[in-house]
Amino acid sequence: MADPSWVFHPFRAIHYRFEQSSDLSDLISPPYDIISEQRQAELYGRSDHNFVRVELTRSDASTRYGEAARTFRGWLADGALVQEKAPAMYVLEQQFTAAGRSWRRRGVFGLVRLPDRDRSYVLCHEGTLAEPKADRLKLMRACGAMTSPVMLITEDESGRLMRLLENAGNPPDAHARESDGVVDRLWLVRGSAAAEAFSAAIGGGPLYIADGHHRFETALTYQDEMRALFPEAPPTAGFNHALVLISSAQEAGLRIFPTHRLISGLDEPSMRALRQSMEQHFEVDERPLSPSGEAVDLTWLDEPGPAAHVLGAYTGNAHLFRLIARPGAEPGGGVVDHLDVSILHRRLIDPGLARVGAAPGQGRISHDSDAAGPATRGPRLTYTTDAAQAVAAVDRGDYDVAFFLRPTRVAEVIAAARAGQCMPGKSTYFYPKIPAGLVISDASEEPI
Repeated sequence: MADPSWVFHPFRAIHYRFEQSSDLSDLISPPYDIISEQRQAELYGRSDHNFVRVELTRSDASTRYGEAARTFRGWLADGALVQEKAPAMYVLEQQFTAAGRSWRRRGVFGLVRLPDRDRSYVLCHEGTLAEPKADRLKLMRACGAMTSPVMLITEDESGRLMRLLENAGNPPDAHARESDGVVDRLWLVRGSAAAEAFSAAIGGGPLYIADGHHRFETALTYQDEMRALFPEAPPTAGFNHALVLISSAQEAGLRIFPTHRLISGLDEPSMRALRQSMEQHFEVDERPLSPSGEAVDLTWLDEPGPAAHVLGAYTGNAHLFRLIARPGAEPGGGVVDHLDVSILHRRLIDPGLARVGAAPGQGRISHDSDAAGPATRGPRLTYTTDAAQAVAAVDRGDYDVAFFLRPTRVAEVIAAARAGQCMPGKSTYFYPKIPAGLVISDASEEPI
């Protein structure tokens, strides 16, 4: 019997027709926020039914959402997409390579009941921006569905969720290989007993947002709108829930990539001041960098151990600087104040940008092969997960300095969320991302 305190539920997912083809490689797409124009064009060319045509169409803003909705409804009408007749849960396994070795990460798709505004069992660790939330809200309104999940973590100290995820069975109902080599496998888990086991393992939370803060806040706003339109809708209505994938914090494959920083537009006095700040606030070591074109080895940054605050810096001339933070009184003394990324911004990046009249924290993140350049020569902060790209961009003269970070730890994400504190923007990049189009949830007034 379902416990009313449980917040995680099975649902009748919308998905591609697996019995026609279990290989979804040409049909799924990355989530909207990491699709470049080049990647978008490539996905359009893969299939007339690639999910990018819903997740991020090529139309302009005035017609984009209407076109996505027509495509989505058309695929439902012609059977390219189908909706399960009975509620189920869906286990996802992703195999990938990171840090020179192979990893596996598992999670389970389901719906989380949206919490009331005055209390929350879903905790966040970063702030959000108005523009992406407005974009996702327009897509939800047009399609009446959540097209991409929010990625959540549960602490799972007993390992109960981990054990359930290990028993998904074989073979999977669907699979895909993504362009970066990630292999996705999806199992449909039917039956009330299995669903209750997953719901019980999650219990009443708390749950921590790993990725998808904008999507989660959008779901809350959409719920407010739909409650006004359908005041008699039951608590089980689709719009009272968010599509999520939940993974265990005990999962070894729960990998976070560091998001490195690049700054352009610093004049010579600003560069001198930056070097002085490095000497003032950090112990500075230097060593030659790998030859151009090779992978950038940042393991040197780990040598002082996790208790030290360590950064990397590159200003050209094939030499990498290791910066070990000198002890200092951190303002507020909170969890976030003592993160490497916070110390980097507070001691170096934000003052450096302020000297040239740029607003701290503004910039873009990029993950494609052309991500880090070229930049305009005005003051600019850019983010990239690729250290080699960052070095190449400085060597080309597109940027003046690159700062390198070690990965944020899962425990730090949980601690910040528990404390109700927001990390600096782009502090975490959970890899791999969850593809759009694997499962979709109906966000109408109909029961889940």
